[in-house]
Amino acid sequence: MTESRDTVARLFAAWAALDADAICACFTKDGVWHNMPYPPITGRDAIRAAVAGFLGNAREVRFEVRYEGEVAPGIVMNERVDIFCQTDGKVIRIPVTGVFEIKDGLIRAWRDYFDVGSLTPA
Repeated sequence: MTESRDTVARLFAAWAALDADAICACFTKDGVWHNMPYPPITGRDAIRAAVAGFLGNAREVRFEVRYEGEVAPGIVMNERVDIFCQTDGKVIRIPVTGVFEIKDGLIRAWRDYFDVGSLTPA
């Protein structure tokens, strides 16, 4: 595994641990998290606030990666299913394609592409 793929794996492990600090520590100070088609979230503080929103009702988060590769130096792409198990028992499964720009072991940009209609709980 490459350093860039290790960074993405560290991010996913932090989500699985429901650890907002560890998630944010994966980003550069001016990192960008962009869930298409929503507006981008820029900077660790803004990312932390957004992550808190996602984790606030979560009892479990998993990213099931189907395919992943470093397609250029520092650029990791994957196809995966994000699974959010909520405290009320609802489960949301989101098919996603992700693009990660990594610099010096930190995420400079994370873009996820998905169908907004998939956000409906199963």
